[in-house]
Amino acid sequence: MYPSDCVPPRIYGMVKPHKPEKNYPMRPVVSTINTPPYGTSEYLVKIIQPTLNKNITRLINSRNFVNDAKEWKIDPNENQVSFDVINVYPSVPINEAIPVIINILNDDLEDLKRTKLTLSRTKLTLIDIHQLIELSLSICYFLYEDKIRILPNSGPIGLSLMVVIAEAFLQSIEKRALDIAFVNSFQPITYKRYVDDSHARFDSKEKQELFLKALNEQNPSIKYTVELENKRKQLNFLDIGITNTMNGFYEFQIHQLQINNLYYTTQMTMQLCASYRK
Repeated sequence: MYPSDCVPPRIYGMVKPHKPEKNYPMRPVVSTINTPPYGTSEYLVKIIQPTLNKNITRLINSRNFVNDAKEWKIDPNENQVSFDVINVYPSVPINEAIPVIINILNDDLEDLKRTKLTLSRTKLTLIDIHQLIELSLSICYFLYEDKIRILPNSGPIGLSLMVVIAEAFLQSIEKRALDIAFVNSFQPITYKRYVDDSHARFDSKEKQELFLKALNEQNPSIKYTVELENKRKQLNFLDIGITNTMNGFYEFQIHQLQINNLYYTTQMTMQLCASYRK
């Protein structure tokens, strides 16, 4: 894990070609390959990810969702919706997310420990892991136009550790929202999430609106939007088209995002690439 021949992180933009209605917005990505925290990040992910995988709302992929949904009894009158987190990775507040992930690891210590304070997947203690996460994410910096720039209280999109940090933070938010929903009787019938996209079922529109409100009240940095099923009881989620057949089950088909053909000139590519030199 000793860094050598390191380079500074570089930022570039990935165009979202499936969103022409928003004038093809760009997703900022910070490339961290061969940067100082790169190796440490990969090591920490191997320790943390198995614990996060135990969350019952987490989806591995769209096939995982279909297999789960085939077991559900679908009421003809229920509503299905999808929730989406706006700009999830830049929005996750690092200073708040790090204690969350340490608490999640601590709660899972019984399955991970060899001794009282040491995790079985590593010789590091929770204190060591905490310090390494802070070291890796303490400053989100990158090189752009020959200048080092800093993004405060945020982690680099492109660092694998940032993916598990965001996952842990979203798990914490949805757990609090679900707890509130259960106490106040507006919980979803089912709730499943893949990264920042969630699928939920409700027996009334009022409950769906209350749950969305609960999600958005958990942290001012994380905001959710909702997409409702259409009049034909259809909803697109991930790469799946889901239809309530009104016969007690869902019907699935492949949903392909409509991507307009974009022609990228060499000049445009150069302008997007932070490492470009005239």
